[in-house]
Order: sequence, then C-alpha cells, then structure tokens
Amino acid sequence: MLEKLAKYLKTKSKSFKVFDWILIAFGLIAVLVFAILFFRKSTYITATVSVGEDSTYYGSWYINTGPKSWFANAFHKGQKEVGGLGKIQAEVLNVYSYQKTATNHAVYIELKLNTVYNRTSNTYTYKGAPVLVGSMIKLNLDNVYAQGLVTQVQGFPNNFTNEKIKLEAQLREENETFLQSAGTKDYLADAIQKGDVVKDNGGSEIIKVLNKRVAPAIITVTTSDGRVVQSTDPTRKDVFFTLEVSTQKINDKYYFLNDIPILIDQQIPINTTTVSIFPVVTKFLPY
Repeated sequence: MLEKLAKYLKTKSKSFKVFDWILIAFGLIAVLVFAILFFRKSTYITATVSVGEDSTYYGSWYINTGPKSWFANAFHKGQKEVGGLGKIQAEVLNVYSYQKTATNHAVYIELKLNTVYNRTSNTYTYKGAPVLVGSMIKLNLDNVYAQGLVTQVQGFPNNFTNEKIKLEAQLREENETFLQSAGTKDYLADAIQKGDVVKDNGGSEIIKVLNKRVAPAIITVTTSDGRVVQSTDPTRKDVFFTLEVSTQKINDKYYFLNDIPILIDQQIPINTTTVSIFPVVTKFLPY
C-alpha cells in the first residue's frame, strides 16, 4: 500500500510546477505551526501580579498610583481567562488589596497560569510573554482587563519575613514658612481613637492604634521685641499615636504594605472608612 502511494506521488511530482511546490510548502508549515500551538505541552504555575504597576523602579507611594476603588473591587477569587478552545488560561486563586491613599488601592492577585516551558531559556511563557519577576503580564479575567507587574513566581524564594512592630507617629501639619502653624485641626485630632484598627480586604489587621495622646499644639512665635519663643495654640492639637503595624522585613529594614518604607520622619498612611491621614513616624518602640 505504501509502495503504491510512493509510486503515485513520485509520478505526480514530476508534473508539479513551482507554484505547486510553494503551496505544498505552505501547507506543511501550516500543519507544523498547528501542531506546535495545539499539541505542545503546557504547565500550570502560580504567580502573583501587582495590578496597575508598570515598573520595578521606586516611586513615592503617596503619588496617585494604583487602581481606583471601583476597579480594585472588580477582582475576586475564581475569575478566569478562557482560551479559544475553552481551556482555562488563567484563574484567580486569591486577591490581596489595601487602600494606599484616599482614592487609590494596591491590588495583588495570585494566579494559576497555563504556561509553556522553554527548555532553552529555562523560563515559562504565558501567551508568548515570559513569566518572570519584574515582567509585565496582560489578563482578561471575566471581561475585566488588567495588566500589571509580576512580583512572585512559583519557585522564586521570598526575601522577606512578616513582623509586627510598635512605633510612635505624630499627626501634624507644619509649615516651614509659617512656623506659627503647627499641630492639626480639632476634627482631625478626633477622627482616630484608641482601639481603632485598619484591615486589608481579607479582614487581617495591618494597623492598630494602641494609644493616643493629645495636647495643645506647640508653636513658634516672634515677640514684639524680636525674641523667638515657643507657646501653645489652644485651637490646634499635637496628636501622638502609638501604633502596632504589620510589616515586611527586608535586609533589616521594615516596609508597610510591601512598598512603603518605615523610617523616622517619614509618613505612614492610616486609611479608615471615614478619614485618610498620614502621621509622621517619630520613634520606634520596643515590641
């Protein structure tokens, strides 16, 4: 049977023209491409993506970056991206989000990705793009389009530990040009109370107010004879919070919400359902 088929093809091939051979070549290439695309071995791996991030370079966290509230709430466990043949390409395993500012959130989604392993480069690819820490990825999850930065890939070691620390932070609105302005307004001083907690989307406490101390604001004034003295302003308050903060420790430095460094004289965000404030860290306390 095979011999007859071979003789038939040999006889027919003598009458083939250049155009016929071109068509045959294109046909073979199409079959090969089809086989590579639809019969190549795929592997599911887990990865974490920071939605809306587009660079590994550090930028001030308080700049309005990150998804808006309505978009941050569009992600949930179980969302899927399905390919043309009905195969699941990506599935959301978990969502971790928190409020960075009054208007912006940080959103991390843990995914199961249908990838192809490249033995030559020892990397996984998703829809043709490499899945590497620091690379960009694009997703279509149940009609929600998202792109973001890969922050964790299965097998990549964590370089941080989760630790709780205690610190003191002062709520203030100092103006270096007008030194007579100090402290904060009464209504802001009353907005946060001892025992208040800030939670992430999973209900875990990330900040707890252990104590609160309020005093009349100390201001600097110049007297009529030119002397610079300190006084108090009964209309404004100096507010000091003792906070318990959940942090990530990397190389003996503490970070809040993954990206915000906790340093003396630097702000730390406290976002509740009623107020968004940014007290300044004044000291670290024994925990």
